[in-house]
Amino acid sequence: MKRAFTLIELIIATIIIAIVVGLAIPMFSDQSAGRLIAAKHRLWADIQYAQAWTIANPSNPAKIRFLSDGYIIEGPPDAGTVRFNQNGFSEATGVMVTVSDVPAGGIPFNHSGALNIGLDAPEPRIHLSTGIGTESIDLVLQPTSGQIRSENAIGFP
Repeated sequence: MKRAFTLIELIIATIIIAIVVGLAIPMFSDQSAGRLIAAKHRLWADIQYAQAWTIANPSNPAKIRFLSDGYIIEGPPDAGTVRFNQNGFSEATGVMVTVSDVPAGGIPFNHSGALNIGLDAPEPRIHLSTGIGTESIDLVLQPTSGQIRSENAIGFP
């Protein structure tokens, strides 16, 4: 006697395969846009924290220095280094940081939360990228007010 699969068995097998494929696809897709957004939000929040700390503690101003894969917050006692890797801020693993028009010692803040780099200084630009695809985000700081804006979100839909 020959035995064949019933329609119900085929449907159940198809559903199980669909569930496994649905769970596996996100593991193989490129998550660089999500990592860039996570890095942007973390850096934005830490810049605002450094500004607020300096306003509250003008005798101990905060400063942010940049690394190729993160940054260092100096000043506040609970501040430290944020690295975009598995041992640091893992949600942004692989994000690279490049800066332009940032003073060599980093970005210092003054008693009002503005940048302490001079009134005629160019706007510091912090470029975040993953090196994969064309996605990148630039954070630009306005020297006289300390306001942050996001520019050049390249490659995002």
